[in-house]
Amino acid sequence: MKSFNGRLLKSFIWIIGVGFLTIAVISIHELVLKPPVKFQPIVQVEKSAQILDKVILAPQHVPTVQKNVTTVKITNPPIQEINVTTKKTTPLPGQHFGFLKVHKAASTTTQAIFLRYGWRRKLTFMLPPEYNSFGYPNIISINESLTQYNILPPPAGKQFDILCHHVVFGERAWDSYLPSDTLFSGTVREPFSLFKSTLNYFNPRSVARAQEKNASDPIGTFLRNPQLYDGRNVRYVFTNNRLAFEYGVEPDIIIKRDLQAFDKYLHNVLDKRFAVVILAELYDESLIMLKRKLGWELNDVLYVTKNVRSVSKADRYNMSEVHKPLHREYAIFDYLLYEFFEQRLRRQIEEAGDGFHHEVGNFINVRKYVENFCHTTPKNIMAVKVQKTDWNEEFEITRDDCDIMHKGEIQFTQMIRKEQYGTATWTGPGRKPPVIVKSKPKQAGAAKR
Repeated sequence: MKSFNGRLLKSFIWIIGVGFLTIAVISIHELVLKPPVKFQPIVQVEKSAQILDKVILAPQHVPTVQKNVTTVKITNPPIQEINVTTKKTTPLPGQHFGFLKVHKAASTTTQAIFLRYGWRRKLTFMLPPEYNSFGYPNIISINESLTQYNILPPPAGKQFDILCHHVVFGERAWDSYLPSDTLFSGTVREPFSLFKSTLNYFNPRSVARAQEKNASDPIGTFLRNPQLYDGRNVRYVFTNNRLAFEYGVEPDIIIKRDLQAFDKYLHNVLDKRFAVVILAELYDESLIMLKRKLGWELNDVLYVTKNVRSVSKADRYNMSEVHKPLHREYAIFDYLLYEFFEQRLRRQIEEAGDGFHHEVGNFINVRKYVENFCHTTPKNIMAVKVQKTDWNEEFEITRDDCDIMHKGEIQFTQMIRKEQYGTATWTGPGRKPPVIVKSKPKQAGAAKR
């Protein structure tokens, strides 16, 4: 009986031991193989909607999208919940830029930003010969792209860093003179508004001839039969799809109305090569997008408007919405190009997240502050500081900064020319370069007196 009881006790102990061993193995299996639970922290930030110089997003520059989402609560009525996608920023390598300066499309204002940026950093600009067939030292060409004849070679031992003067875009031409890491940008403007500005500024002979035929409605007369007045040479007129032509669309495509070839060029060349296309109608938003793409600071994209026609000045010609369908039919490539880049910019802004608009608001506030200092603050105050925000480091604006922001294009170009090439003598259109009289060398062995 005792033997039986002993065997029973041993069996009971063995069963308990196996049970504990099984539980231990299962627990180890769970710990080793089961993935850990991830917790997504929700951060709530209280912020007054009235304070625009304190921004929501932390990183400052550009586009590698990180998928963590922060919930931000803005106080002050109405209370609004905003999902903000945080972005890390990676400035592009190098400092090489090709800016397409398009006529009458906020291009002079934008060009001044690149002039100032390059001047401050002693970068090398691509410049035309001082005395050229266009009569101005700031124009490379208005009817062709870059050639060895319409630009000066870079100074000895240097390469070109910046192109920002008037010249037609050409992918191969630009690539042959600019470094491989060059970022391309340009400006566009709503075509009907661009057409009106072109007429006011240039008063093209084609429209003037239409006015001679029909003084009561010269615009309608011109647009109903533009080929009669404009001719077929797209390179030399400013009314026949000029926006598209300056972006490098071949004249043959425009003349033949080849929409398929245009669409191929738009998507395969322009969309891929131009990182940022600046809309005149969304100018501040465009500059913040440019700032992010380039990894620039806020101070780099400050501006004052240039070459803007006074609103009090009467238009040369009476134009109305009645003329717009006629103009769209004639300048169809300008409209298609503009609408493509408008939609692309709006997508870029949407993808940037809600914080993008706060950065734009901060930029507008700073720009107005600087503008006020330059224009209305007493001259004995020589400098002001712009405080640090989440979008910019603290920086100083001096009277010299105001002067350089207001410097005219030709004056700035000549200042750069003198710095790069040692001389700048142009004094006005139609002037010839000064004659330099060289003294005759002394004859060898001449008798001394």
